[in-house]
Amino acid sequence: MAKTRLHYFDVLKGLAIFMVVIGHVLTMCIRDIDSAVLFKLVEKIHMPIFFFISGYFTYKVTEKGNIIVSGIFSRVKQLIVPFLAVSALWLFYFPHSGLQSPFDSTLEGLYFSVGKNGYWFTLCLFEIIILYYAITPLLNLSRNVLFRLLVILLTWIGLGCIASVDALNKFNALTSLALVYEFFPVFMLGVISRSHNDIYEQITEKGKYITIAMIAGSFLMYYVCWPWEFQLPMMFLPFVKLLLYVCVVIMAVAIVKPWCNRSVTETLPDGTRMVRLWKYLGTQSLSIYLLHYFFLFPIPVLREPLIGMNLNFVPTLIVAGILATVIIAVTLGANYIICRSRILALCLTGKIK
Repeated sequence: MAKTRLHYFDVLKGLAIFMVVIGHVLTMCIRDIDSAVLFKLVEKIHMPIFFFISGYFTYKVTEKGNIIVSGIFSRVKQLIVPFLAVSALWLFYFPHSGLQSPFDSTLEGLYFSVGKNGYWFTLCLFEIIILYYAITPLLNLSRNVLFRLLVILLTWIGLGCIASVDALNKFNALTSLALVYEFFPVFMLGVISRSHNDIYEQITEKGKYITIAMIAGSFLMYYVCWPWEFQLPMMFLPFVKLLLYVCVVIMAVAIVKPWCNRSVTETLPDGTRMVRLWKYLGTQSLSIYLLHYFFLFPIPVLREPLIGMNLNFVPTLIVAGILATVIIAVTLGANYIICRSRILALCLTGKIK
């Protein structure tokens, strides 16, 4: 079972990193077509998948069932070292890239911006892991799922309160606390799913739960993508996003897991060629994320034709998908070269082995 689960998690990461690059093709290469339905969809799908899977595999327990804290130093090497190294390199490279983007080409602009010029994910994931380790004593007080959900909810509300304090704007920007607040519960959803695997399996495999996730997720996606069309106060948006991310995770697992299970047989223990492709991208997802910015290139000539087609989903997907495939291929080539050196692999891709 664990081996099968590893297959579909790798595939999910592969699909998610492909969406990341598609999003950056639309926003940084072609530019000014953020209103495309394709961009709005991929923007809300890929990051919840990454944080959920990270939480799932971060969860570890003793033989007695108590949550344990482990591997902090390895997390520093995997996430913080490449964050500092690659974001600094990107800072100096960006003015020569030809790309037009509202990035700040100064160290202060880099580290005191919420998005960190695109490199917020590694920092936020590390901070969320540290936060998770900090609340493990509370989580260990009871193995009851409702109690643990209450601890997570209170922690999340506390993060939201801190993120809304104007006097802490500099601190919040430095730590990208708004994004930590947004994705902390999704990470913890992965933790809860691993710790209560029977509930997780039931929700992601039973048709009634999948149907609810699909119907609710569609309405929630519409609200999150076009909130101005509704009369609800914006204060509800974080809660709506959380519900959407839960639905996204359920749908993603429900779709990809059975596909992977059917493709993995005794004669094909690693799955079909298509599954192996997405699995490989999944195993290299952190390297692709860290390096692909350097291979983005301006293609403004495509903007007007796509706008002329009203940014229709299909042509936008075809164009962005082809360009993303090329960029990922070049990135993987660079990753192969970099990984010939263990020091460069650590600094630029987060590989610690």
